[in-house]
Amino acid sequence: MSASASPTAASAGRQAIAFAASLVRQAGRRGAGAVAWVAAGAVLEGLGLALLVPLIGVIVAPGDSFAWLLDWVGGDARSRLAVLVAAFVTVMIVRALVLRRRDLALFDVQTSYTLDLRSQVVNTLAAAPWERLAGVEHARITSLLTNDIGRIGVAAHFMAQSLVATAMVMIQLVVALTLAPLFAIAALGGLALLALLVNRHSGNSAALGARMVDKNRALMGSSTSFLSGLKASAAQDASLGFAAEFDAAQRAASLEQRGFVVAQSTARTWFGIGTAFAAAGVLTGGVLAQVPPTVLVVLALIFSRMAPLAMQLQQSSQQLLHLGASYGAVQAALTELGGAGLARAAAAPLPAGPILLDRVSYHHASGAGLVDAALEIAPGELLGIAGPSGGGKTTLIDLVSGLLVPQSGQVTVGGAPLPPGGWGTAIGYVPQDAFLFHDSVRRNLDWGDARIDDAMLMDALTVAGAADRVTAMPHGLDTIIGERGALLSGGERQRLAIARAILRRPRLLVLDEATAALDPESEGRILDRLAALEPRPAILIVAHRIETLSRCPRVIRVEGGRLN
Repeated sequence: MSASASPTAASAGRQAIAFAASLVRQAGRRGAGAVAWVAAGAVLEGLGLALLVPLIGVIVAPGDSFAWLLDWVGGDARSRLAVLVAAFVTVMIVRALVLRRRDLALFDVQTSYTLDLRSQVVNTLAAAPWERLAGVEHARITSLLTNDIGRIGVAAHFMAQSLVATAMVMIQLVVALTLAPLFAIAALGGLALLALLVNRHSGNSAALGARMVDKNRALMGSSTSFLSGLKASAAQDASLGFAAEFDAAQRAASLEQRGFVVAQSTARTWFGIGTAFAAAGVLTGGVLAQVPPTVLVVLALIFSRMAPLAMQLQQSSQQLLHLGASYGAVQAALTELGGAGLARAAAAPLPAGPILLDRVSYHHASGAGLVDAALEIAPGELLGIAGPSGGGKTTLIDLVSGLLVPQSGQVTVGGAPLPPGGWGTAIGYVPQDAFLFHDSVRRNLDWGDARIDDAMLMDALTVAGAADRVTAMPHGLDTIIGERGALLSGGERQRLAIARAILRRPRLLVLDEATAALDPESEGRILDRLAALEPRPAILIVAHRIETLSRCPRVIRVEGGRLN
């Protein structure tokens, strides 16, 4: 291994150890039960092997050193054989049942771990401050939730298999040492030397794993870009360029994976060749050492079963180094987004009264933002916000809505500071690019809230001017609207987003270019109905069109990070 690769291997090793520790912690009592089943299976495996010695002795060498055991069984040769066969079959039946229970217990531990880890990532995303979320690459998170956690699930599987293999090897070793101590130690030493030699030539699994994480993320980014730009690329005859980029990304990911498979296959090949010589050595050495035939047969069987288990342990260690990078990527994301176990506390109801910004400032990394903003918004006020792009309008509404926390100054509502959790459920936020997903109108509006009935949905759609359009759809509220609302026009998507915000019965309604896709007449009717809501929320309307701003009794201008 090269010097430049060593830090990567060391880092991956630490990640693999951290992963194993987290798996053990999460497994808890369930994991302890799985370990007990693994141990039981291994003991029964050893017992079955031990029974083979007298069983073979009855058949081929009844007068060997195990005659005392045969005498203990009693009876003639046929009776002894019947008793030993019955005992062997009973042990094998119990073993089969135990192994079934073991496999299910290990599966439950693995599945529970990956499900909990994926939930932890999603919950951390949901609780993270917006200022951290805003800079997160979507492809990175998608890759974490799919590729990386999937690979961690594979790592958990290899951990379980390693536990099983270790238990089996230990029990088989105990049996072998009991039968022929010196011979078993010599054979075991040869097997260990073989594993060491193979491991030195098995490739840099840690570096391959780290590169695999990067390539998978690039592939996911290419996929996301391709799907997001389908319409634009089709219109501009650029689809083939997107397809070529995707193909290059997937081939790069495949090449990295192939490198690891080659390393593993090479190790398996050398191990297979080595075990063939080891088996020959066991048989030859046993004959030369005059090991009893019954013992020799069982020893050969033990080492024939121990060799693939040893190879499995060696390969599992390489897999864990290879997959440790995925665990490191997930933990890095959790730390970056707010840390493991982060939970957003439920926002307490804010007191009634005006929204007040007292010398509020916020500077983004790019240098844009807001400086010494002073503003009072009365309950139920309809306030227009104008200004050039990049002037600070979005920063202002993000501060008012609680998405951003002021770096200086304070935002209060009814005299109480606006908490980091913001308004909770008391705010409706409608961006220009309405968020809709591939589901029904109903599901896009109620977000699964069973308390919202059809009458409430239709009332909100009426305010948004979409009730007639939804009624005319093939399945009404249960009509599927396509990914990101692709089966709707831009104006229809914005109407649904406004209806969804109204369903929350907010105290603050933010419309960030939310009616830009509507014609002025339709927009005017919607704004009139919003102004007539009772009780009416404070409504902030960010717009560029004069027609939109003319309906607001008060308009402020945000330019160069300052309010005018």
